[in-house]
Amino acid sequence: MQVQTGPTGQPTRFRWAGRWYAVLTVLFSWMEAAAWWRPNSSNVRVWRVEARAQRTGRDGVYDIADSEGHWYVRRVM
Repeated sequence: MQVQTGPTGQPTRFRWAGRWYAVLTVLFSWMEAAAWWRPNSSNVRVWRVEARAQRTGRDGVYDIADSEGHWYVRRVM
């Protein structure tokens, strides 16, 4: 997954499943602490965004997460 971010680190667009999505609104974000039972885990920053698929024009709500520069889609609503 590729993510482009603004100057404050919030996502502005992302590429997932072969499509680009433009972030329309950041609904909110939160930090999740590392799992204490996993010795090599790290904190995860999650962004809930409303985004539009650029090819289809469909809007959706996505939770995208960043763990030490590794981005992934966590949930699609």
